[in-house]
Amino acid sequence: MKVEEILTRLEGVRQCADGWIARCPAHEDRSPSLSVGEGRDGRVLLHCHAGCTADRVCAALGISMGHLFTEPSARHKPEPQIVSDAQRQIGGLRSRLTPRDRERGVTVVLASETNLDAAITRALVLAVEGELVQIVLDGNE
Repeated sequence: MKVEEILTRLEGVRQCADGWIARCPAHEDRSPSLSVGEGRDGRVLLHCHAGCTADRVCAALGISMGHLFTEPSARHKPEPQIVSDAQRQIGGLRSRLTPRDRERGVTVVLASETNLDAAITRALVLAVEGELVQIVLDGNE
């Protein structure tokens, strides 16, 4: 799907320096908080400054995340369901943070029973470096 098609589904669209800004369909938005851009490779870039995830914005638009890409990547490996679930949880937590804290990235460390010690060690190192970390235990192994 091209950026023009996405823009037709949005309200309050205005062009700005980096692309467009519009009201986010994923939350009650009185003033535009959704940035819409176009990547060099044709991807549609979405960023809600109020903290809505791209998944939530796509769901509100009635499209899937795959619609943001003009061509499916042959090298893209689908992420495990547990990672998607963790990212949804992070999005929910982010909506309760202050605007400044929302800008911080959260690193998800996927752990299983076989690599639990290594995953915890990695998460601790990242936390000491000042990153927000979430450990996700995959029980499928």
